[in-house]
Amino acid sequence: MKTLIRTVMAVTLGASMHCANGLGTPGDGGDGSADAGEAAAPLPTVQWTPCALETAGAPDGECATLRVPLDAQQPNGETIEYFVKRYRPAGGRGLRALWMLQGGPGASGLVFEGLSEAIGTRFPDVDFYFPDHRGTGRSTRIECPEQEAATSPGGLEITAEEWPACLATARARWGDRLRHFSTTNAANDVGLGIQATRRPDQPVFVLGISYGTYLAHRFLQLYPTLANGVVLDSIASPGLSLLRQDEDSNEAARDFLNACAADTFCRSKLGPDPWGKAQDVFRRLRMGHCAAAAVPQAPTHVLLRKLFASFLMDAANRVYVPALIYRADRCEPRDAAALRTVLGHVVAPQEPPEELRRWGWVLTHNIALSEFNERPEPTPAMLEAIRENAVASRDVTALFQVNLGRWPTYTDPLSEQWATTTTPMLMLNGGLDPATLLRKTRPFRERFRGANQHWVEFASATHTTFVSSPFVDERGERRSCGMRLIMSFIENPTAPLDQGCVSRVEPLDFRIQRPDFNRALLGTTDAWE
Repeated sequence: MKTLIRTVMAVTLGASMHCANGLGTPGDGGDGSADAGEAAAPLPTVQWTPCALETAGAPDGECATLRVPLDAQQPNGETIEYFVKRYRPAGGRGLRALWMLQGGPGASGLVFEGLSEAIGTRFPDVDFYFPDHRGTGRSTRIECPEQEAATSPGGLEITAEEWPACLATARARWGDRLRHFSTTNAANDVGLGIQATRRPDQPVFVLGISYGTYLAHRFLQLYPTLANGVVLDSIASPGLSLLRQDEDSNEAARDFLNACAADTFCRSKLGPDPWGKAQDVFRRLRMGHCAAAAVPQAPTHVLLRKLFASFLMDAANRVYVPALIYRADRCEPRDAAALRTVLGHVVAPQEPPEELRRWGWVLTHNIALSEFNERPEPTPAMLEAIRENAVASRDVTALFQVNLGRWPTYTDPLSEQWATTTTPMLMLNGGLDPATLLRKTRPFRERFRGANQHWVEFASATHTTFVSSPFVDERGERRSCGMRLIMSFIENPTAPLDQGCVSRVEPLDFRIQRPDFNRALLGTTDAWE
């Protein structure tokens, strides 16, 4: 059961820099020629060596560590390491390159190891590149060795009590240079990496997911003509506050339960107002309702709200949310037993995943509290009230509130600005995404309306549309509509985009006909009864 319920740790979307790209004024050079940033910095040397595509696998990938400027405004100054892994499918012709940018902020490129191989089986003519952002993974990582030790109180994660010492460690190592671990400098790394690795006449595309979309947008601000196309999936807009993530999760829970109300089966279980039902159940749980379901480690309502928020991020598991509300409301002995089984999985010790080992926790706080903050900052009491009254909350803000007002934040004028670009774009977002709410992403639709700039909404998709937009294709095979659109766009970014699969995405199925998984999760083959 270690991987049955995953720890959803991605914050996922959480000294002033002048001259935004550090290399000149953002733009296309004023005459449609190469970007101002493209020629100003010396390109890093790239030496590929065989390495495992997947962390413990055979050496079927290639790895390189580039030296990039710590500060893009000082291209000949201090450098740091920028790790990039490349996968070139066997038999592929490398007709195009795809740079894949992961989210967080703080995540490495680990998730793309298996994903690139899966995509490559159907699209072998793509060279896949996935870097570890500066501050994370195998790039120069900002570390707190004592606080991140497996034997520390929080294990690999840093507890609220450990953060003061961790911040002191980071400041002792980097001092004022912490501000250079910013999105702008990370976007400059991407631009330099593309130029250093690009094969002659090879079209290059950039794919950003979650915070990776924010990074890809910053890349467009610095290099508006370098890529042949940019794909944004689950979009983090300029001006987004990660201090509203828990509030956003709760709003997404409301939207999801409204979808339950529109479903005949789900409505038959929770009535015409599932959201009202959920709020009432949580009110009663906070007052001691269904005590038989409790486990010793934490209050039932706290564990359920975290579980619900993590499930809402997962296309397969989110349908368990209304079923668990139904059981918590009824709370017969069989329901209490099922809830105890679920909560037992939540609190059971688990081997930390490799992603957690590579996560850049200091980078998460550095970027989130500088670029995804709000003024005035909410107080810890305000954030605690949002979490405590929520039906669904990943409790992301609990990670940040200990450092509010203490972190050495930086400012970057680009964080509130928009790119100006004619680069072809594909923008995708789910209507039930709890991390990047659809209503908060729609400014992209209004900003980028140029030729070959496409906006696509998937009403039922959650975070990362290409894993939450299944449909049955013309051959009767179950495929991802989001991935079909992405690869169609990459194959020809200036062609009309066939969006026919969007209307064929499978509807939510609240019946949960997964007896084996139900038994493992709940101890009963029927999720509802």
